[in-house]
Amino acid sequence: MKFTKLAFIAMSCLSVISCSNEEKEGGELFEQQAILYKLEGTSRKQADFSQKTSVSASISDVGTKKEERFVVALAKENMQDVSVHLSLSPQEVEKYNKTYGTAFLPFPEKNIELTSTLNIKAGNVTSDVGNVKMAISPELKDNTPYMFAVTMNSASGANVMKTSKTLFYTVELVKGQINKTIRIKSDAYLEPSKRVAVGTPFTMEGLIYVDEFSPTEANISTFMGIEGNALMRFGDSGVDPDHLQASGTDIGIKFKPKKWYHIAMVVDNSKTTMYVDGKKIIEFASTKDLNSYGDGFYIGRSYNGNRGINAHFSEIRIWNVARSGAQISENMYEVDEKNSDLYAYWKMNEVVDNKIKDATGNGRDLVMKGQKGAIEGQIVKMTVFEEDAPVKVD
Repeated sequence: MKFTKLAFIAMSCLSVISCSNEEKEGGELFEQQAILYKLEGTSRKQADFSQKTSVSASISDVGTKKEERFVVALAKENMQDVSVHLSLSPQEVEKYNKTYGTAFLPFPEKNIELTSTLNIKAGNVTSDVGNVKMAISPELKDNTPYMFAVTMNSASGANVMKTSKTLFYTVELVKGQINKTIRIKSDAYLEPSKRVAVGTPFTMEGLIYVDEFSPTEANISTFMGIEGNALMRFGDSGVDPDHLQASGTDIGIKFKPKKWYHIAMVVDNSKTTMYVDGKKIIEFASTKDLNSYGDGFYIGRSYNGNRGINAHFSEIRIWNVARSGAQISENMYEVDEKNSDLYAYWKMNEVVDNKIKDATGNGRDLVMKGQKGAIEGQIVKMTVFEEDAPVKVD
C-alpha cells in the first residue's frame, strides 16, 4: 500500500513537470499556429485547399485591377511581434489541377501585386490586412479560367497551419456569357427615372426571350419604346401576336416563344432599319424619334396597362447614333459602358436598391411598376432571374 502511494505521488510529480515544460504562452497545451483567412466583407473564411475564390471581369474591366483581401490570425495571443511572409505559389496551382482534374491556366504573375509581409503586434492575434491586386489585361484569353495561389510560407515564433496556408483565386475575362436577367409578367413594366429625349439619329436594341405571346388587348405584347413614336411591340389588330411591329410596320418575321433574340432598331435622318440577331431584316422610310413628350419610354408597356409582355430582358441599350450592322452583330452580348455614344445602358443583371442601374452613369435607372388593378403605377419589388443556361441567340 505504501509503495502504491509513493508511485502515485511520483507519477503526479512527473505530470506536473511535463505540463510545465509543454505549457506555452497563453496557458494552452498546444503550440502557436498561424492561420490564413480570406476576408469577405466584415467576415472571414479560413483558407482551405478545396476552396477557391472566383473573380469575374467584363470588357469594361480591361485596364483596371480587381482586389481581394486577407489576414493571418494566431491560434492564441502572442507576447511578441510576429512577422508573416507570403508569396505566389505556381506549384500549388499545379497540385490543385492534378487533384481535381481541372485545367486552370496560370494567371500571369506580372499582373499580380501582392502584400508579401503581414505583421501581428504583441498582445494581438490578428494581422494587419493584406491584399492581392489582379490587373485585367487585354492579353487574357476570353472566357478562359486562370488560377493563382497565395501561400503563407512562414510566421516568426509560430507554426504555419498546413491545412490553411494557401488561398486559391480564379480569374476569368467573361465575354458573351449572361446568366442573370430581368423577367417581367404582363402586369408590370419598367420605366426610367429620367425622361428619354434622344431625337434622331438613334439606336435602340436589346436581348429578349418571350415566355408566351399572350392574348392581351389587340394581341399586343410590348417590347419597348414610346407610344406614337419609335416603338417595338409584338402583335396588333390585323397583325399576328408573334410578329414584331417596328413603329407600326410589320417586319415580316414569325418569332418563337421561349427563344432568345437580339432585336435592334436603327433610325437615321431618312429611314428605319431593323436587325434581328445581327442580321438586317428590313428598311423603310420612317424617322420616328425617342422623345417622350406625352407617353414615356417604357419596357413592357404601351398606351395602357393591357399591353404588357411575359418576357426576360438583357443588355437593353439606347444610343444617340445610328449604329452600323457590324457594330450591332459584334456586340450583342456586351459593350463598353464608357462609350460616349451610349445614351442609356441597362445590363439587366443586377438589382440595387430595387433599381436597375444605368451603366452609363447618366442616371436613367429603371424601376418596375405595376400596370393592372390595385398596383397600377406603383413601384413593385423586383429581383434578378437566374437563367438555367447562358443567354445565347441562334
